[in-house]
Amino acid sequence: MTMDTFGFTRKKFLSLSDKNRHHHIIDWLSAFYHTLAASRVKQMTFDVFCSRYEVILKWADLPLPLRPDSGTRPQIEYISNAILFHRKASGMMLRDDTLLEPVAFRDKAAPAVPLINMEYQVALDGLRSLFNVGSIFRTCDAAGVKCVILGNTPGREHPHVQKTAMGAQEWIPQEKTSNLAATLLGKKNQGFRIIGVETMPGSVPCHAYAWPSKAVLVFGNEEYGISTHVLPIMDDLVHIPMFGKKNSLNVANAVAAILFQAVLSPIFQN
Repeated sequence: MTMDTFGFTRKKFLSLSDKNRHHHIIDWLSAFYHTLAASRVKQMTFDVFCSRYEVILKWADLPLPLRPDSGTRPQIEYISNAILFHRKASGMMLRDDTLLEPVAFRDKAAPAVPLINMEYQVALDGLRSLFNVGSIFRTCDAAGVKCVILGNTPGREHPHVQKTAMGAQEWIPQEKTSNLAATLLGKKNQGFRIIGVETMPGSVPCHAYAWPSKAVLVFGNEEYGISTHVLPIMDDLVHIPMFGKKNSLNVANAVAAILFQAVLSPIFQN
């Protein structure tokens, strides 16, 4: 199927089951989405595609969406929302591996002078979720983290990590280790304070902790937390106060909350 020809006559299309109709439309829309993401498309070409799509929707007696304004961003949003509509209508489960490739619009170069004078690294101890790891790479970039240390954890070479990292994995260095405890001891010898994020006796609420300027923040496995052989390496333990019934956050959300508490703490104190 090309971007402007659907590949089905009306009679052949209507002979398909509802589910197969939606699947063929999804394939067709997805091909065009990738064309939009890879290069600019002339407005006339986009209008021709929309006209064809509207004809197909009328064949299936489906509602017609409003056409977007001109510009690549509205066009991409229109096609993405159309694909989501057909996925839902066909009963498809929406999973990480069915998401479209992300399109970055406003990524910028790093400032010549760092905005925050802190040297932070993040260590991941036995994480399993590729979605979480990719999301953490993206958060680390946003917070100015210098390196992600991966202890028995998948890294940026995995396509599903790349999907949720949305390009951040390209410029955040990663350090893989089969012995995280030894690696953290090495970091301690380099002057890093090793801070574990765990809810346990002796842990300090993150807002009450005196954040150092040079540290490694350690986050543990989604189920059991920081490994028992890694935990003794910690210089300090911090936690995020919980005010509801659950006693923990998703690890990617926890990384975001802790990192921004840490890097913004000098600003808050001033």
